[in-house]
Amino acid sequence: MGEDLPGWIIPILNWMETTWINDLMLGPRWSWPIFETLHFTGMCLLFGPLIIMDLRLLGFERLTIPSAAVHKLIPLTIFGFGINLVTGIGFVFGNPYRYAMSNMFLFKSILILLAGANVLYFWKKAMPVLDGIGPHEDAPTSIKLVGLTSLLLWTGVLSFGRLIPYFGTG
Repeated sequence: MGEDLPGWIIPILNWMETTWINDLMLGPRWSWPIFETLHFTGMCLLFGPLIIMDLRLLGFERLTIPSAAVHKLIPLTIFGFGINLVTGIGFVFGNPYRYAMSNMFLFKSILILLAGANVLYFWKKAMPVLDGIGPHEDAPTSIKLVGLTSLLLWTGVLSFGRLIPYFGTG
């Protein structure tokens, strides 16, 4: 197992299999299903508000929903991401070789990093611009691109994550 992996990662994967997290994930029969349920709940808490925020950023319902009201959903999104981060780490520790050899997991991880960069850009560049416009004004095109990028990246994260069990490894 892991013949196609770079040699430097094998000791890390072996170590992951010896941790208490691996024992938690693979020991009790209920652990993996509970983590799956929490992961799905986290996805709902992440993607539901995110879709609303990104669509509003793109201009949908701008005349009826003020942008400040939509930004109140940010803590819910962060909470959902936190749940998914913790449960996702549990999955990787529970079966490290499978995830290390999964192209779908690799693509998902890359998209999460890109989405994180998009979030940082949003906070540093887009939020000051949004703070300077009225609650029902249309965002500039450059800011709309941040919302579109977010929608595309997180849809990719969701899609590749869902494909992990079906495409297996490699």
